Amino acid sequence: MKKSTGILLLVLALSAAVAVSAQADCGKKGCGTHAEAAHATAGADMHKCCVAAAQEGKGCCGNTAEVTKAAYTSHMAVAAAKADMHECCAAALEAGKGCCGKDAEGLKAAYNQKVCDAHAAIAVKGEMHECCAAALEAGKGCCGKDAEGLKAAYEQKVVEAKKASEKS
Repeated sequence: MKKSTGILLLVLALSAAVAVSAQADCGKKGCGTHAEAAHATAGADMHKCCVAAAQEGKGCCGNTAEVTKAAYTSHMAVAAAKADMHECCAAALEAGKGCCGKDAEGLKAAYNQKVCDAHAAIAVKGEMHECCAAALEAGKGCCGKDAEGLKAAYEQKVVEAKKASEKS
C-alpha cells in the first residue's frame, strides 16, 4: 500500500469514527454540536465505494457497517443542508461571515439546524423498509398504510428524532 493511500484511509477511518461519536453524542450534547461534527467529518466527499457500501449496509475502507452508515448519514445531511442554502450564504458560512440579514453566528446556527433536520430525516428514512422509503418518495402507501398514513408516520418519527437530538 502506498503511503498516501494509507494516510487517506487513516483520515477516512478517523472521520468516520468522529461521525459515529457525534451521532452517539447527539442526544447528550444537543443538535448544534452534532451538526458541527457532521460538517467537519463530511466536508470532503466520500469514496464512491463507501457510499455504495453504506447504501448496502456494509462496511468499507476498513470501517464497520455502522461506522460507514453513520459517516454516510452525516455526509448526506451536510449535502442536503448546503443544497438548501443560497450560494451566497454557503460561501459566507465557509468564510465565517454573515449573509442575507444574518450575522455569522445566526447563519451558522441556521445551517446547523438544517443539518440536524436533514440528519433526522435521513436517519429515519434509512431505518424504513426499502419499499416504504420508495413509496414515501413516490407519494404512495406501503405496508398496510395509505400515502397519508405513511407520510404522517414518517413525519412523526422525524419529529421524535429531532427531539431526541435536541435534548442536552
